Amino acid sequence: MAETIRVGIIGLGWPGVMHARGYAAAGSFKVVAVADLIPERRRTVMAEHEVSREFSEGEDLLADKTIDAVSVCVPNHLHAPMALAALRSGKHVICELPVALSVQEARRMADAAEKHGKVLLYAAQRRFGGHEQAARAAITRGFIGEAYHVRCVWTRTRGIPLGTGWFTQKEKSGGGSLIDIGSHMLDLGWHLLGQPKPVSAFGVAYARFGGLVPQGIPFDVDDQAFALIRFENGKSLELAVSWTINQPPQQNGTACRVYGSGGAIEVYTPQGAVLYRDFRSDGQCKENPLKPPRTTHHAAMMRHFKDCIHGRTAPTLGGPEGIVLMQALHGIYQSNELGRSVGL
Repeated sequence: MAETIRVGIIGLGWPGVMHARGYAAAGSFKVVAVADLIPERRRTVMAEHEVSREFSEGEDLLADKTIDAVSVCVPNHLHAPMALAALRSGKHVICELPVALSVQEARRMADAAEKHGKVLLYAAQRRFGGHEQAARAAITRGFIGEAYHVRCVWTRTRGIPLGTGWFTQKEKSGGGSLIDIGSHMLDLGWHLLGQPKPVSAFGVAYARFGGLVPQGIPFDVDDQAFALIRFENGKSLELAVSWTINQPPQQNGTACRVYGSGGAIEVYTPQGAVLYRDFRSDGQCKENPLKPPRTTHHAAMMRHFKDCIHGRTAPTLGGPEGIVLMQALHGIYQSNELGRSVGL
């Protein structure tokens, strides 16, 4: 492969725009083609990144044999079909979360990547933020002893995504707040714990605020969900997410706390990630802000994608890991339906 990796982006909503900027910041990439049904979106990205080719359909972009890799940034129900088509056409793939609509789709995607010898990386954006990278580095270096529990929260008081209307339709989205923002927080917590094997899930999901959606837009998904995941080594993960919930607006946003045998980390604070350790008998402790790396967010993610393509490392969230993430999400939904904990 040439030193410069030629990239096509399919879908130019916010994720696609951020992928394009991430490629530019990472270096050694060149976005050569874009695909989106909306001409204005195509023109905006083409002007910003000097892109030469445009398509309305992703399938037409995939027919371009000069493209080495693609970003799949389309609605959830198109993740698997588009990623599979890209892998079969001989292209490396970075695909937005959630992985797919089902565990079965995730398996097909992983199998296709292995069969065709191409990289499949899921765009787990929160793994690459500055706060998150600093937290993971501190955990890896043993600063909190053994990390055994993580609490992950992403709640919105009022924030049901509408877009073109597919977010609130289970057939196209696979679910609501849990599979949407929940997949990112579940993945982050799992990553911070070192990706242990999940063994059981207990969860509840609610759909209480469908009346807030404009008339004529279907709503058959969850708007909030809460879960507990147990892992084979005794570690655990607590998850709380919502598109809309009755709480003060100042409680909107994310929280992530990692508890260890020798300390703890608060990932999201105004200071960045903060390490707490050397606890005294009265509970007082040392507070140490953690320094983030220089390269963060989409630039860091695309650098990782580049290293995967060149064989320097394996995807941090690739095909096999995508299957596990989908199994955990499916387990939470299944637990909600059955009213009990389920094995994973």
